[in-house]
Amino acid sequence: MKNFVFGKIKKHKERFPTLLSIEFSSICNAKCIMCPHVEMERVKENMPFEILQKVVQDCIGYPLKKVNLFWLGDSFCHHEILDYLRYVRKELKGVKLYISTNASLLSEKRTRAIIDEELIDVINFDIDGFKKETYEKIRLPLKFDKVVHNVRYFANYLKEQKKKKPQTRVTIINMKPTTDEIDDFVSYWSPLVDKVDVNKYNTWLGTQQDLNVGESFEESQQGGFDFACSHPWDELVIGADGRAGLCCLDYELEAEVGDVKKNTIQEIWQSEQMNWYRDKMLKLEYGEIDVCKNCNAYIYQQNNTWTKLQR
Repeated sequence: MKNFVFGKIKKHKERFPTLLSIEFSSICNAKCIMCPHVEMERVKENMPFEILQKVVQDCIGYPLKKVNLFWLGDSFCHHEILDYLRYVRKELKGVKLYISTNASLLSEKRTRAIIDEELIDVINFDIDGFKKETYEKIRLPLKFDKVVHNVRYFANYLKEQKKKKPQTRVTIINMKPTTDEIDDFVSYWSPLVDKVDVNKYNTWLGTQQDLNVGESFEESQQGGFDFACSHPWDELVIGADGRAGLCCLDYELEAEVGDVKKNTIQEIWQSEQMNWYRDKMLKLEYGEIDVCKNCNAYIYQQNNTWTKLQR
């Protein structure tokens, strides 16, 4: 029975991605200790509007549920971000729009526009550290006081305007430099935003030192994929230059699966290259996929329905 249900779900997912990540900008103003962006060789650039337009038009009429309006860079590095948000909001009605940012470039003007015009559904603020000293050692060269001010202003303005959207979230990674501050962090931010998330540490395909702690460290070091990763069935990543990637963790786009300048989103999603990766994962032949060999993303997927149906 499990095999039958898994087969039906798999076939359904292969029609069109339910999640699309669009990299408004591959530029970032931070050099965080846990992020590969600083060593990324891929060109750091803003997405041209014609590429965004092509991506969005490819999605109209298809069963897309959610769009991440960011990827490796911080989308607020794009000076035209508000116009980009307005365009996506107008064209993709009914699709959940999500953005994540370090909040250092989230000016009061941008905040008011996002809230007044209801441009997004969810906004996440990545703030790794409860103490100023901790934060500024992790998220170089950002300033803790400025970030906290920007996030508090956003939350307060949202409340003043009596708006229900966007939902506000604050995230911290539970890793060696922050683990002693997690409880204080959650206590401080919980009354101010809708949700506080504490995430495990992602090694970005094994390219970054594993800073997980406790059981998460043991799981990250000793485990591995004994199931097909859900990424190639759920999400398609579109880089700032229009190239499509197998996975959001493949920051160099080494496993490129297409280019929206040449193909539609659906053509890329159902392409021979994409299906080759899926087949290898179903057969647990991860050793034949260079970017997946040392990935620790299985620690996030252990309890998913997708995973349980395969065991």
